Amino acid sequence: MTIKETLKKAPANITKAASSLQNNVRECEEISRGQFSAFVDDGKESYDVGIQLDESGLKLDHYNCDCSDKNTLCAHVVAVLTFMNRGEKSAATSTTLKKLRKKKLSPTEELLDTIDNIQLRTWILEELNLNKELNLKFFNHFSSPTGKISAEEINNQGAACIQAVIGKKKYIEPVQLKALFEVWQKYLDTQMPTILNEIGTEQGMLMVDAIFGFYGLIESKVKKSSSRIGTQFNKFVEKLSAYLQTCEAEKVFSFLQQFTLRLKQNGKGLNIVLSLIYKTAPVLTKDAHASLLKLYLNNVSKNDLTEPEIMQLLLYVIQHDLFTELHSDLPYTLFYNECNILFLNQLQLLGETDKVISMCEKSIKGNYHEVYSIPYYQILVNLYQQRSMPNEAMIYRKKIFAYSPSYLLYQEIYNDLTTNSQKESFRKEVLGRGIRRDSADYALVLDLKFGLWAETEDWGKILDKLVDYISLLKAEPYLKYLFLFDEALLLKKLLIEIHSSYSYRDNFDDILEFLKRFITKYYTKDQVSQMDKRNFTSYSSRNIINMILNEFD
Repeated sequence: MTIKETLKKAPANITKAASSLQNNVRECEEISRGQFSAFVDDGKESYDVGIQLDESGLKLDHYNCDCSDKNTLCAHVVAVLTFMNRGEKSAATSTTLKKLRKKKLSPTEELLDTIDNIQLRTWILEELNLNKELNLKFFNHFSSPTGKISAEEINNQGAACIQAVIGKKKYIEPVQLKALFEVWQKYLDTQMPTILNEIGTEQGMLMVDAIFGFYGLIESKVKKSSSRIGTQFNKFVEKLSAYLQTCEAEKVFSFLQQFTLRLKQNGKGLNIVLSLIYKTAPVLTKDAHASLLKLYLNNVSKNDLTEPEIMQLLLYVIQHDLFTELHSDLPYTLFYNECNILFLNQLQLLGETDKVISMCEKSIKGNYHEVYSIPYYQILVNLYQQRSMPNEAMIYRKKIFAYSPSYLLYQEIYNDLTTNSQKESFRKEVLGRGIRRDSADYALVLDLKFGLWAETEDWGKILDKLVDYISLLKAEPYLKYLFLFDEALLLKKLLIEIHSSYSYRDNFDDILEFLKRFITKYYTKDQVSQMDKRNFTSYSSRNIINMILNEFD
């Protein structure tokens, strides 16, 4: 009787019970030709079902189930038979199931069904003896883990994988990596449960180190860099870190501690340790977390850390509230200003002001150009002001002013000077500072000088420097006074000199909107029109003035 015929003759109550178990059939496998084994979960119980088909694979020989149902055909057997017979679109790996579901067999599958097992076995052995790569892949796929594995065995297996793929060649071609990792992964998948079970012991650490060593060996032997190596490496790291996150803190700490010392002993980089610490942080206690990071910091070569790596580490330590425990171990590199400023700010929060002053002075001495020292000057100004040491603070305020001048800072320094002679000398020094359009501090010096000239109402000096978009922005607070001083000259500056500057073209829309607002507020249409007749000769100039004139309509 076929499976379909058997299902049709099944009692209605059995069929109904089986329908509710359709999604509970699992691990349905063809353990030999026509012999199937499956489990059916029914409530809290799970039942073992066996199905035997005849040689053709189409008819049912017999079936069994270890449930207590005394019916010849129980609901569990019906559920499995239905699963085996479930439609053409259902996935099937065995040729028997494909026949049952009327799926088209490939020529190879049809041929396999006709070959005698002894013939097939003989042919496979011959091929395996000829093909080392296939032999290794076959063995790794079908062999069961022995439960006895060591770092030495992993190293030997890695070397065997490489030799099986590249033979006697010295280097690995990038195109060989796919085959190499397929062979390796078969082996690794069978051994991972045993390896992970040893995590926390020295043997487990050595085995993990051997696995990492395999990827390092591949990297050294491949002729051309390939992202495939990194992908495989990261997959293992993710699998390892996922397991570590399920372990107790003591076990994770023991493994990472041993692994760090092992890598340091062998002169290897510790980046992978830091990555694993980051990933396993949720299961670590605060003390264990701090101890592992301290161990890492005391063994890593600080010169090898880039600024982004140091910044990431510093932010991590701050976010996990570990700065108090680790600030003495964290790297402080003279030229990494962004990292250093964040570090110094955290030190100030701890009240370590003496140490902050010392490190600021150290960075200032080490900086190639004084402009890089401005953030350190500002920290020192704040600290000396907090300590009521105005003379020391004034030294650094003047240093900041020298490289980053502003009218506001000038006023602050000027007002804090104690004698008139000091104030007069300082003002004279500032007024003597030149304005150069090609300098980096051009806008800052304009802001400073415009403020000073406005104090004494030297409007003509401001008008003289009103030549481009930058000077227009800095003169904006004083434009109404410039209008009262010389409205005709101001209009000429706005419509001719600023327009002719190179920076005007870069900021055309912003300047045009500004001119529209200001000119229509302070000038008449006739004044603008007269300026057009006297000064604007080019097409672009007339076009701009026409746009402003249109605003009066």
